[in-house]
Amino acid sequence: MLPSNAFAPASPLLRDRKFAIVVAGTAGAQIALVSLNLPGWECPFFRVTGIPCPGCGLTRAVILLLKGDVQASLRFHAFAPIVLLTAVALILVLLLPRSITQPAISKVTMLEQQTGFTVIILVGLILYWLARLLFMQTAFVQLIRG
Repeated sequence: MLPSNAFAPASPLLRDRKFAIVVAGTAGAQIALVSLNLPGWECPFFRVTGIPCPGCGLTRAVILLLKGDVQASLRFHAFAPIVLLTAVALILVLLLPRSITQPAISKVTMLEQQTGFTVIILVGLILYWLARLLFMQTAFVQLIRG
């Protein structure tokens, strides 16, 4: 049997401010580097295997989404809107006082436990990745390499 928090993987990230700061800071630094046409961190999975990981293309997709180019963003990665929405939620949790964020975090936890939406999104991400690898591998790798 799964533990009661098995379907609530996002809640701990929202509750632990130190970890959230590290995640938000790392993501922000990567987006800033790539936005400024500086070399960002290379995907270690792609570097070692030559196969794009499930998240390959997300940085450029989020940057394109921030610039308003939705079509190009979705061409790089269909999960960019979800990642951007999650990043905004994470930043709000970091900036707003706990008196405001605690009830929202509790609601997210309850929603996750009732629906398993985070697990559904992660499974969707893996299926999306597999579809890209199986049905358009050459185009996927060329898109990632730039």
